[in-house]
Amino acid sequence: MHFQKTSLLFFLLLMLGGCIGSTKHTAMPGGCLKALQTGDRILVGVIPKLSANRSYQLYQQLEQEFRQKGLAMAYVVEQEFDLASKGIKPNAAPDSVTLSQMRKLGYTHYLGLAVGNVASAMMYERISAQEHREIQQGYGAAETDDSKATVHFKLYSTEERKAIYNLATTTKMSGVTLPGKEYEEGHRNSHTVNLSTASLATEKALKKGARELMEKCKAN
Repeated sequence: MHFQKTSLLFFLLLMLGGCIGSTKHTAMPGGCLKALQTGDRILVGVIPKLSANRSYQLYQQLEQEFRQKGLAMAYVVEQEFDLASKGIKPNAAPDSVTLSQMRKLGYTHYLGLAVGNVASAMMYERISAQEHREIQQGYGAAETDDSKATVHFKLYSTEERKAIYNLATTTKMSGVTLPGKEYEEGHRNSHTVNLSTASLATEKALKKGARELMEKCKAN
């Protein structure tokens, strides 16, 4: 009885969450030699192909993660006047000259971001007992749509004037499947719900990627 109550509570919590997430990191081997130090100042670029508001929202979330680890961040849009004083455009490619100018303004690093591989799978699906039987017999197929997003991080050192670390973090959010009460020839119907969106997958990938980057690159 205790096991049944625990299982029921677990399924209810999953239903309320509406999805199960998984994250994969793809990065340069070896990290970036503990390049980040407490007190470092990091300039963050605008995220291409996103609206200005959405790019800024993601920057704010990122800034919270880095601030907790003692790293100061600045957003290029908010620093436009100071950057212009050194001839730096907000979306300029961070070549060696630009990185050198950023260092003169007190920035130890520049962080470029990009979001790709985005898909949204918010859905509800009911599969009957007969459909489950057909799937098991090879006559049908179950759809497995996920919400997903990949956030790319590219960290530059203004001292070395070059990129020192690349990281791609992909988060997938799958639906939760709960068994129903209908049976047919030993097979049971089910209900699948996925309350996730591409925006939610992006935010989770951003947060997990930021933590992974700091784990691989921060000295203390």
